[in-house]
Amino acid sequence: MRHTIPAPCRLLLALLACMLLQACAKPKEPALEFQPWMGGVQDFAFFPQDLEVYAKSAGPGKLLVTAEESATQDLRYNRILFGPWDMSKSLTRRKQLAATFRKARGYKEGFTRWTQREWDAMAANAALKHFPARHDGAITVRPTDLRELPTHLPRFGKPTPEPSTRPFDLFQLSLLPVGTPLFISHTTKDGRWHYVECPIAGGWVDANDVALTDPAFEKAYRTGSYAAFVRDGVSLAPDGAPSVSAGIGTILPLDGTDGDGLRLRLPKKGAGGHAAIATATVGKGDAVRKPMPLTPGNVAAIGNRMMGQPYGWGGMNGNRDCSATTRDLLVPFGIYLHRNSGAQARQGVVIPLEGMTNEEKERTILREGVPFLSLVGMRGHITMYIGKYKDRAALFHNMWGLRIVNGPDDNDRLVIGRTVVSGISPGKELPNLYNGVTIADRLRTLSTPAEAIP
Repeated sequence: MRHTIPAPCRLLLALLACMLLQACAKPKEPALEFQPWMGGVQDFAFFPQDLEVYAKSAGPGKLLVTAEESATQDLRYNRILFGPWDMSKSLTRRKQLAATFRKARGYKEGFTRWTQREWDAMAANAALKHFPARHDGAITVRPTDLRELPTHLPRFGKPTPEPSTRPFDLFQLSLLPVGTPLFISHTTKDGRWHYVECPIAGGWVDANDVALTDPAFEKAYRTGSYAAFVRDGVSLAPDGAPSVSAGIGTILPLDGTDGDGLRLRLPKKGAGGHAAIATATVGKGDAVRKPMPLTPGNVAAIGNRMMGQPYGWGGMNGNRDCSATTRDLLVPFGIYLHRNSGAQARQGVVIPLEGMTNEEKERTILREGVPFLSLVGMRGHITMYIGKYKDRAALFHNMWGLRIVNGPDDNDRLVIGRTVVSGISPGKELPNLYNGVTIADRLRTLSTPAEAIP
């Protein structure tokens, strides 16, 4: 005898079947949310642009180095920082310096080329026949540009009507924070520029931004107890001196505490261009006693203040490039990184990545990398490894852009121009990516600049 299921029961069974099918179905991935600056690159939408996400996964309060290693690194940092005051002679060769003045190159502004007459005039003013003509200690009294030649005018490799669209002033070597010790080995005839040497590099600085030091000042300034800034754009109002700006990467001597803030010693230019000490107080959260405990949470908090910041070659326009981002990020922790990406990639324990497939490179980074300490480098670029996200290695870096093909131009750029989080192959899905080459194809090293806790 055939039994018929009543209609209400059939409806109930159908609903139950639908519910079972939905329960068994794989959850749908949320759609990627793109912002205009991302240029359609999936990595920037896939990876959260918030370092706290990665710090939480790594253990926000986990110490990455021992107290002993932290102290060792910090002492090394201070020794390098104040090294210029221990110099007795220039380390730059006259022939090497003179070569930079030899031949006019590039463009000043827009479509205006540098002329040989202009370069010869700069060479005459530099009077390198007498180099080095002095050996004096000095210090920056405000942030200042370190330049390849003694001029504030730029040198671009191609016509650049709007520098913000291609911020690559090739005269720009670095941006020196206030309070940077220097060794002056030469001065131009007109007295407007000093050739200085410091741990960053040798180069020319505006004489207005520098004050001369003597043993008494250096002894008073070199206290052994220092504060590092953990926020950008902090305005300091020292007694008896013009206000100056300080940011992440700036180090100043501690002079004590003032309520919840820190009282700092700050150099100012006194009588005859000689340095004197002023004091200024910063609020809680602007600066910390160096070295700060090196934990993922602390690195993430500082790094998030850099997130999205614009790219600036060598500190051009007060902005950071890739190596300045990693360098400044580790300053509060007392870990000294060299100026350029190539030198940074060779610091500490280095694991070569060349010769590996991209998959092998990523597995090596995930296996051997220390989140919020290890650096992943390639020729001309450096990044910080911040951990794993959905089985992919995540990198924090300030990047200019991706090489793309645009019609007949196979050397165009999809400009990102900011600090971001990505994987090792951002833009691999782009149809006009040059030869399909991503960062992953060019990775050369995984380096850890300090001895990490196993």
